[in-house]
Amino acid sequence: MQKFNNRRLIILIMFAIITGFIAGYFYYSRIYKNYENKTSKYSQIANKKKDVLAKNSMPGSEVIFETMYKENGEIVREEQKLNPYLEDKSKEEIAKIYKGWVVKDVQPDKIVLYKEVSGLPPDYYIISNVDGFVSLLKSDGNGKKELIEKTNISINRLTPIDRDRVIKNIIVKNIDEAYSILANLSS
Repeated sequence: MQKFNNRRLIILIMFAIITGFIAGYFYYSRIYKNYENKTSKYSQIANKKKDVLAKNSMPGSEVIFETMYKENGEIVREEQKLNPYLEDKSKEEIAKIYKGWVVKDVQPDKIVLYKEVSGLPPDYYIISNVDGFVSLLKSDGNGKKELIEKTNISINRLTPIDRDRVIKNIIVKNIDEAYSILANLSS
């Protein structure tokens, strides 16, 4: 009798497991079908928006900002992706949006803006005279210079040629070159 009860219990447990799987399958398939319909609806709307943007702009469209620094004449170019807001704008409309910039060129794949600023590009180093001593300064790109180091080399101890160069400012691109020049000036 004990074996008979154990078999009934096993059959009952198997039946419950199979019934649970079947119920879960139907429940999941009903929910998943609704979810699938919703996601396809949203992806269709997103695809339509992408198609509209693709018609108006070319792939790789960009805005190019050219900044000419007056102190050394260098032009720095910065490129950004074209904002969809700028598409189909006239040269005059772009000029109103970017006040302070000159619209140099407008094409379907690029807009070129130009501006002249005083000073040096960012991260340039200047060897100059500060309070009668040779000093190392760094440009911030906005016309301002930050004092990095004030040496104990007096302007009066320099040769006339070196003194003239320092007074007119020695401009270099990297700090290693700046320290090399400072070492030569001190010897």
